[in-house]
This record gives sequence, structure tokens and C-alpha cells, in this order.
Amino acid sequence: TAFHKYNLSLGAGLMEVAGKVFRIGHLGDLNELQAAAAIAGAEMAMIDNGIKLKPGSGIAAASEYWRKAIKE
Repeated sequence: TAFHKYNLSLGAGLMEVAGKVFRIGHLGDLNELQAAAAIAGAEMAMIDNGIKLKPGSGIAAASEYWRKAIKE
């Protein structure tokens, strides 16, 4: 599992998004660099479970967004 292999806490989507999304456990304290690590870990876990995606695509999209959105 992602937790045992990568020490990453993922949860299932709830109610109307059950089976469509997952949640990243962060206990309410998360910055962009921590989110980047969680996204990278989620990508690795998805690939480990046979989900076909381009490695690094999620973190590439997130970092591009943050670079544009975060003001100095």
C-alpha cells in the first residue's frame, strides 16, 4: 500500500465522489512543497497499482500552476 511503501496517507473519496477521487491525509497543515511530495507519492502508488499515467505528469501540472499562482 502507499502507506507501507511510501509512508503516504491516502483516503477514499466520500459520498458523491466515492470511487472517483482519493484524499491526501495532511491534518490541516500543508504547503506547496509538502503537497508536491504527496502528489509524487500518489503517482508512484497509482503506477504500482497498474494505473496507466505518465510518471511525473501530476507534479509537472501542479508545479506549473504554483509557479504562476504564487506571488513573491
